[in-house]
Amino acid sequence: MNEIHRILELKESIMWEGKPKYAPYIISAIFLTIIISIAVGGFLFSFFKSIVWAVIIGVLALILGIIIGNLSYKRTHYAITSKRAILQSGIIGRDFKSVDYDRMQNVSVEVGILGVMFGVGTIKIFTGEMETVGGKYPRVRAKYDKFLHIDSAYDVLKILQTNLSRRKERL
Repeated sequence: MNEIHRILELKESIMWEGKPKYAPYIISAIFLTIIISIAVGGFLFSFFKSIVWAVIIGVLALILGIIIGNLSYKRTHYAITSKRAILQSGIIGRDFKSVDYDRMQNVSVEVGILGVMFGVGTIKIFTGEMETVGGKYPRVRAKYDKFLHIDSAYDVLKILQTNLSRRKERL
């Protein structure tokens, strides 16, 4: 359920709103779930020494991952307003991430193999935030807010860039 309208400020208007395209979103979730299921199954096989338990638990993890992916999809919505970009997510409750135009440093589109297959792209918003990843050999990388698997991603990017340019011109 889209609840973005509930958090809008007075005089804030929505310029674009949408959600991820279902097929690439679920395929990504299934792919990740398969990797986790194999890892869990392998761990349980080494622990219980039973291929049957490993397969059963692996299949249950796969089914749970598909269910969670579908619940997540139903509650994922995006919007570009006159003041900011908004990301709604959450499986149980509603989580909102808001990125004001004055915090945005760069916006871009990324199109991977699923994007080419399904005609979608991911909008990446960079605010200057960095994150540390890796265990034994950590490294710092850019952190992005993302609108995943969006139809007409280049058109959405243009809307975002236009609003961002207007904001900068007013300053």
